[in-house]
Amino acid sequence: MAEQIDDINSKQKKIASRPILILGILSMIGFVICAVSDLSYYMGIETYIIDGFEDGNPAKQWENKGVDVSVGGLKQVSQLFLILGIMNVPILLGVALMFYRVKIGFKIYAVCQLAYMLVPIYFLGFGFYSTFRWLGYGDLIIMILFVIMWGIQMKNMDRKTTST
Repeated sequence: MAEQIDDINSKQKKIASRPILILGILSMIGFVICAVSDLSYYMGIETYIIDGFEDGNPAKQWENKGVDVSVGGLKQVSQLFLILGIMNVPILLGVALMFYRVKIGFKIYAVCQLAYMLVPIYFLGFGFYSTFRWLGYGDLIIMILFVIMWGIQMKNMDRKTTST
């Protein structure tokens, strides 16, 4: 009987609170959208560089926004999207750790999310978000809000049983 109670208590300790569950699900959705977008840009630009497609080439639009559309410039943009696609993995790791209420997950998530926001600005300038993102600078605001919301939930990551 005591073992069953201990099993129930240990399972309850691992259950995430409702806000952490909701943030975790929304973060997973964001991860999928960002990863697909970043890797699609990477593959599309690489295909354009290799095959030299002219039909539907988005680089013509990018040139008006100050992006270097030479082969070298497009390779740099392509590599940037590959880096961003890879940076999604530690962000997801941080979310998974926070879901299981491991506090180091927030540090991993926050640092990688900050890098995810700043690396494109470093390589391409502030025009990156208005050129390559659906929401423009709204993407930055959403990322900052998620870091803040996860930071607020740090109090629920103390490994104690939480009520839902």
